[in-house]
Amino acid sequence: MADTQEIRLAFIEVVVFSDGSIRGGILTTDIETRPFEFRVTSPIKPTQVQQILYGASLKDYVYGELICAPLVKATKEKLSMVLTKDKYLIAIRPLVPTPVILIHSNGAQANDGIKPVTFYPHRNFQNELAFAQTILTPIMQKHDLLEPFERLRLALQEVHRVGLGEVKKSA
Repeated sequence: MADTQEIRLAFIEVVVFSDGSIRGGILTTDIETRPFEFRVTSPIKPTQVQQILYGASLKDYVYGELICAPLVKATKEKLSMVLTKDKYLIAIRPLVPTPVILIHSNGAQANDGIKPVTFYPHRNFQNELAFAQTILTPIMQKHDLLEPFERLRLALQEVHRVGLGEVKKSA
């Protein structure tokens, strides 16, 4: 197992905003879930024609190929694992060199305020489940693994609110 000081977890999220635009973000942390790196995409707004032509595959394409795979590949930190709570994002696993694990809440909060979670690897990478459990089980005993997603979502909302990363059109 890697030295715990070198473990880097990446929390990845996609947010659809009220204006129809979509942004993705990745928050890389240490094992204490302290931030090391934050990246966000420019807004993507599929046209009506794209929505029609892609149909049901639009979400996989936009979320996976246009947003999340490039975010993972752009991180400067050497990632130990990418965590997502969106079932559509697990599909990026074949596109990136890092294990991608779907985490799902098991329900109610424990007495210590930490929500229990279950891990799911990509269907073609079942062998990564044991690795995820080895790395994440000790972390889960001290930290809520769902909480960094909330920080990431709030950061994405703030970036979108202030218009960072948007292409400005000149007259």
